Amino acid sequence: MNLARPLFAALAALILPCAALAEGAPAPCPPFEVVGNGSDLVLVPGLGSAPAVWDGVRDSLARDYRLHLVHIAGFAGRAAEGDPATLIERTKAEVIRHLDCQKVASAAYAGHSMGGFLGLALAADHPDRIARVVVVDSLPFFPLIFNPAATAELAAPQAAGMRAQIAAQDDAAFAASQRMGVQSLVRDPAYHAQVVDWSVTSDRATFAGAIHALMTTDLRPRLGEIAAPVTVLAAANRFAPRERVEPLYRSAYAGLPNADITLIEDSYHFIMFDQPAAFETALRAGLAD
Repeated sequence: MNLARPLFAALAALILPCAALAEGAPAPCPPFEVVGNGSDLVLVPGLGSAPAVWDGVRDSLARDYRLHLVHIAGFAGRAAEGDPATLIERTKAEVIRHLDCQKVASAAYAGHSMGGFLGLALAADHPDRIARVVVVDSLPFFPLIFNPAATAELAAPQAAGMRAQIAAQDDAAFAASQRMGVQSLVRDPAYHAQVVDWSVTSDRATFAGAIHALMTTDLRPRLGEIAAPVTVLAAANRFAPRERVEPLYRSAYAGLPNADITLIEDSYHFIMFDQPAAFETALRAGLAD
């Protein structure tokens, strides 16, 4: 008698019902911190960043808002989950699941960089859940930074090359590239080490996949689906002067003619670090009813 066959059948009888139950069970609530009191405000960091990017305004905002601090899976020390190619869709779903878990019908939203991009997508997908959006230094199509005539098709080879290059780097090479890159992202050197640490403690495949998704996803055709008021904060500096930045943003957001575009001078990409006072003033203005 072959004992392996009945033993396998017995194990399958035990395991398969458990697997079926797991598949039918609701997903767990996301591990997002909730602090403060007041109307609900979702705060989402950018590519490879931690929720601590909001620390400069956290305590102040928590006096007036109930903050929902999103930590994107695979970024800045949080374990990666799922296929890197689906990060955008999975993160949108996780934000909505968090609101459901917290019994929040509708919330304001502020996102930096990739977080701002996610806010636009969420507002288009769920107009009943996102009450207003503040986008911090982000565009509805990232390749416009390099080429105002860019399309998803034209950007696809460059995006694939960037993803492959990042994935192929060893830890030392990736860290070196991040130390170099941060100098054009944060003007204040006091924050350089922190931003680099967030990147190097991110899952590399998730990081590379997110860049590819941002380079090949054009939200401009969907801007007209956004009903929520949108405020866009854009950084301007001597390398990216107002006369170049303002037309770029106004053209990119032409599908949202009522969007409020506010330029903040003498700042690089991390406006909250380079111009903290001006940042909080503009953020609060964008969140105001």
